[in-house]
Amino acid sequence: MSEAVYLVAGASSGMGRAAALHLGKMGGRVVVAARRKAACAQVADQINADGGSAFVQQFDGTDPQSVANLVKWIREEFGRLDGAFNNLGDTVGEGPLHEMTQDRWRASLAVNLDSVFHLMRAEIPLMLENGGGAIVNNSSTGGLRGTRGLSDYSAAKWGLIGLTKSAAIEYAAQGLRINAIAPGITETEKFKEFQQNMPELFETLKTEIPIDRFGAMEEIAETVGWLMNKAPGYLNGTVIPIDGARTA
Repeated sequence: MSEAVYLVAGASSGMGRAAALHLGKMGGRVVVAARRKAACAQVADQINADGGSAFVQQFDGTDPQSVANLVKWIREEFGRLDGAFNNLGDTVGEGPLHEMTQDRWRASLAVNLDSVFHLMRAEIPLMLENGGGAIVNNSSTGGLRGTRGLSDYSAAKWGLIGLTKSAAIEYAAQGLRINAIAPGITETEKFKEFQQNMPELFETLKTEIPIDRFGAMEEIAETVGWLMNKAPGYLNGTVIPIDGARTA
């Protein structure tokens, strides 16, 4: 069998960066992809410096042609895709639903839901050609519970869970394992920036987490790596909260 190929979409920072570094240490070839090419190059350089094998590709998940070109490059370069971490999403505003503009609603669905649809539609045929593979989609605890002021984000993340489960049913018999993770409040670069500006809010949020701390990016990465490689084949079409029991 050829060396496994993994795609991390949205790998320039945060959970995607951590997952790419973790997969690099596990072996195989890691395609580090996002809009910010220079940031992806830094991630790839670190993987290579640690003895792994990484490749950089720039793409925009909200653009179907850009996604198609990314997977076309993987097909031409490696001829296979064994695992993909679809780590795309962002909040594009905050406020009550009745004040939400149509543009904000569409932008939120584009980055949080449409982008993963574009990726899966391109990834699945290439995986099927080689007998299967593993897809991990990054949802959120916002996809498991309502979120005040972020109804567009929650709606998209709930939709992503529905997309994940439906695709798992469709392709399970063909060797695909498709699961989602639902991270809670995790100490990403963006988290640390917000925490500095609103320390009291974050202390309040921590009291809602039974484990009494926020999540680490490495914990997300380890779960993604496990789902890609070690998880039993019977684990399919599920959503794993990684939130310190906050949604329990």
